[in-house]
Amino acid sequence: MKVRVAYFSNQFADRSGHGLARFARELYAALRERDDGVEIQPVAAWSSLSPEGLARLQQETGLALLPTRRRLTPLLWAYLNAPKLETLMGQDVDVVHAAALGYPIATSKPYVVTVHDLGPLTHPEFFTNTRPWIMQRSLDQAVKQAVAIVCVSHSTADELLDYVGSHVEDRVQVVPEGVSSFFSDEVDKTCLNELEDLPAAGTPFVLAAGKISPRKNIQGLLKAMANLGGDIPHHLVIVGGEGWENETVLRDLDDPNLSSRTHLLGYVSDEQLRALYASASVYVHPSLYEGFGLTVLEAMAVGCPVITSDVYSLPEVAGDAAVLLNPTDTEALTAAIANVCKDENLRTAMIAGGKQRIQQFRWAECADAMLNLYKQVAG
Repeated sequence: MKVRVAYFSNQFADRSGHGLARFARELYAALRERDDGVEIQPVAAWSSLSPEGLARLQQETGLALLPTRRRLTPLLWAYLNAPKLETLMGQDVDVVHAAALGYPIATSKPYVVTVHDLGPLTHPEFFTNTRPWIMQRSLDQAVKQAVAIVCVSHSTADELLDYVGSHVEDRVQVVPEGVSSFFSDEVDKTCLNELEDLPAAGTPFVLAAGKISPRKNIQGLLKAMANLGGDIPHHLVIVGGEGWENETVLRDLDDPNLSSRTHLLGYVSDEQLRALYASASVYVHPSLYEGFGLTVLEAMAVGCPVITSDVYSLPEVAGDAAVLLNPTDTEALTAAIANVCKDENLRTAMIAGGKQRIQQFRWAECADAMLNLYKQVAG
């Protein structure tokens, strides 16, 4: 008998392909590849895709959009705990899986939730544009109702238990994310010709990715690049959209020594991101807080050395394949960037270490763990 899973993720139908959207789609694809007696039905309350893109996604995946849509769904579920997700879907399901903490989900079925981080609750200084009460309600529901709480890292699991208490420990499982084989495929750099603000041909560069926000510590990276001055010829390329409280970063770029060597590309396609990883001398991810840190693995998969922080989940993900440092230590970050950019033997060793490290993070293994969990909780 098949186990039918309602796989709820608004990000699954989001225009953005990064962050939670990448997680939702990669895990779904890995689940779908398994002919394992489990039927996965993607569900979302809304989509930011174009009508054509949404139609294509629905045709490819069977995505169901709830009739209550974006505004009404969270209000009904948060305050009335109705109507049930399975009722809105118009079909019976055996398990409901929320691919991220978002808002409470009304369901009478066994409920599984994936927790990526608790940042808005535990580190509100990094998430000032969010509404933490919504996540708190979702977390309260998970603690009260979820038959399993899946954390993407041991760091996130520890944070969860510290925050809600050890009484949920027997329902907490750690299932790490994977890195797509796409990033290990052959790279075609011609896609970069479509980008307007790249460094001139032949100019080496340092790469960073993520929304410009306090948590990503782009300001710290800019200070390190300013400290390097003319010590290395490298420019800085930053991909990802504007987040919040980014005025300080933009003010730093008023410095002509930085503005002439810094390139803000905004969002790029997956093909362009892969080509940027492949072209960069080093990928720097000096985040102050991270629930997992998938871009670290993506860079390693392409063959780009990585410098990242020694806090939260990042040492757990990067292992000894990256340079780990205190993200608030600008001098250490400056020295690390200079060392990696100047020392080709070091770069070669780091690339080899990264290729080995990514073998421990496979979407197939993540999917297998989730399939076993679905069957277990479906009874």
